[in-house]
Amino acid sequence: MAIKLQPAHADSAVLAQPTQSADEVYRKISLRIIPLILVCYFFGYLDRVNVGFAKLQMVSDLNLSEAAYGVGAGLFFIGYLLLQVPAGYLVNRLGVKLSLSASLVLWGIVSVATLLTSNETSFYALRFLLGVTEASFFPGVIAYFSIWFPSFRLSKVMSLLFLAMPLGVIVGGPLSGWIMDATHGGYGLRGWQWMFLLEGLPAIVLGVFLYFNVTGRIDEATWLSDSEKTLVKNEMAAESKGKRTSLLSAVREPALWILFATSFFYNVGNYGLVFWMPTMVKAMGSMSNLQIGLVSAIPYVVASVAMVLNAQHSVKTRERRWHTTIPVVLGGFALLGSVATQATPLLSVLCLTIGVAGIMCTLAMFWSLPSRILAGTAAAGGAGLVNIGAAVAGFVGPSIMGFLKQLTGNTSVGVGLLAVTLFIAGALILSIPRQYMSANQ
Repeated sequence: MAIKLQPAHADSAVLAQPTQSADEVYRKISLRIIPLILVCYFFGYLDRVNVGFAKLQMVSDLNLSEAAYGVGAGLFFIGYLLLQVPAGYLVNRLGVKLSLSASLVLWGIVSVATLLTSNETSFYALRFLLGVTEASFFPGVIAYFSIWFPSFRLSKVMSLLFLAMPLGVIVGGPLSGWIMDATHGGYGLRGWQWMFLLEGLPAIVLGVFLYFNVTGRIDEATWLSDSEKTLVKNEMAAESKGKRTSLLSAVREPALWILFATSFFYNVGNYGLVFWMPTMVKAMGSMSNLQIGLVSAIPYVVASVAMVLNAQHSVKTRERRWHTTIPVVLGGFALLGSVATQATPLLSVLCLTIGVAGIMCTLAMFWSLPSRILAGTAAAGGAGLVNIGAAVAGFVGPSIMGFLKQLTGNTSVGVGLLAVTLFIAGALILSIPRQYMSANQ
């Protein structure tokens, strides 16, 4: 009799645990898995966007036009796009451990190889290959986090992960500028070539290290007690009820396509700004590459704090819709303000700071939404599908900026267009069905 009652007793004990106990368990999990993924994502983001700093030298070294640079910067996302849904499938087949590790090692090799760029064709090819090799990393991270965290906790988790983006500029910007200035001409290499070499090698090392430090199943977590494992498994089991668990069923969900469209318009603004920020800052006055990196970092210092605070407030209040919408709309108005205040660099940087903060706040909130629709094998594939919108935008945003810069001689028209795409993203977020933004889920 006691044996029969034991499971029910155990379940009751788990269900009866106070919220603080669950918070402590998830804090323990977060400390275990998030820092390593954050460091890996930092170098992934750095290897993706450091071409914006390389542009300060390589455009003249290789005789690239502004439009050619914009296309090359965006070609990363074409390679990324083509592998998104297949990458989700590979994550499910190979497991998160091998998928994440292989992606890191391969993109590190391609990033290092970018120092061999000698003309427009090789620039295009290497940027495309970088996108291909990075394609499985983000779906792998989504699948990995979906093993451990229920969706209502994911906005905070994603805000911590996406700290890699502002850190990529806060740390990576000045670092890239310093490397380019300090190493220029060493051993016959240009500064931008040294930058690709020194910033690509860590990804290879991290890929090997990550393989031995990823726990892909709750039952394999030797660092959790049996009661902690049970608590997590119970929460995740309850979390998956009513969600799409296969990719084929997920693609019939209208809300998934709203997320796809939102991802596109939001990221046209996001990546258009990221890849052209150093050029915009350079236009404000005569500065060294290091100084450009430091000024470019200012908006991202503020954004990193705002992003975490916004996500924490959303978790505390259990409100999602306005925590996701207001920042991106505010970001659009701030970008327009940066154009209007171009004659006053201090005010322009202030507007860019507000714009970047708004964009980053929405980013963390947005990527907690797919897990409210998808579970099981659909998590990685569905995230990959939504990320296709971001990949297309990553090509469109920088390319449009490059074309308009070449056509008009400045970035004002391009930045105004980026603001419009952020307004459209805000409207799409408001159209997401209520049940996926509900505080009860």
